[in-house]
Amino acid sequence: MSQTLQQAAAQLRAQAAQVLVGPLDLLDDCLCAMVVGGHVLLEGVPGTAKTLLAKTLARLTDARFARVQFTPDLLPADVIGSVVYNQQTAAFEVRPGPIFGDLVLADEVNRSPARTQAALLEAMEELQVTLDNRRHPLGDRFMVVATQNPVEYEGTYPLPEAQLDRFLLKLEVPYLPSAEETRLARRVADGFDPHDLDRLASRPVIDRSTLTDLRREVGAVRVGDEILAYAVAIVGATRQAPDLALGASARGTVALVRCAKARAALAGRDYCQPEDVKGIAVAALRHRVMRRPEAEIQGVGEVQAIERVLAQVPVPR
Repeated sequence: MSQTLQQAAAQLRAQAAQVLVGPLDLLDDCLCAMVVGGHVLLEGVPGTAKTLLAKTLARLTDARFARVQFTPDLLPADVIGSVVYNQQTAAFEVRPGPIFGDLVLADEVNRSPARTQAALLEAMEELQVTLDNRRHPLGDRFMVVATQNPVEYEGTYPLPEAQLDRFLLKLEVPYLPSAEETRLARRVADGFDPHDLDRLASRPVIDRSTLTDLRREVGAVRVGDEILAYAVAIVGATRQAPDLALGASARGTVALVRCAKARAALAGRDYCQPEDVKGIAVAALRHRVMRRPEAEIQGVGEVQAIERVLAQVPVPR
């Protein structure tokens, strides 16, 4: 019997709690992105379990996990692969890179220059890479989970706006609450190894066929005209906001609608409500806007600017 997204998420959280400590809201958001075929950018200081979150998600969803450690000397061929000459067959053949996984962790993605980061653009947008003038599909399960450190600037390169716009969500990974950090310390003191993924279920919670069913469920969620108008109004308001020099593009509107459908299914509904759009607006838009210099001087961040937009746009009844 097929399960709903709400049931699958509950099982996912239960299993992930074996290795992850703290609130699991980020796991829900990553699952929503996976179900609608989007990519996620995780931003947080070192030691906040960003990599562990990605590995846990891959393990529990039967995804082929691949990791790319981005460094200043990383080349595009190190990501997408290359064409090599095979002397035994006297022919050129493609040697695929790690981009050909299902869930690809782009660790510290902002440590490589734009030339290498650009290697991800075609893959993230079109689910394919071009090698030797031939297109190589990556499959409909392809998903990039990238991480970056928000406070370390030496040896880093800001992500190009075109690449940022291809992430469905940008999620902030905060410090653990004091009580949860104490619980983590106690578990470690008792011998717990947070990297021991063998604690997870021996079988994935969401296999490939289940993911197909979940995507079908999300695709069937109804979106009323008033919800579409609300999403368009929010994105349009970012282009007129006094704190922002650059608002979100139409891709931001598409992201709001896709995520709203997933959040509705996650809540057990087959229709969208305004809260589904409003609840994901910050994560879906914060990386698609650019602050004005005066707002930056005043300490107004992208999150605060979008929250001000949400406060101004009327919520449909």
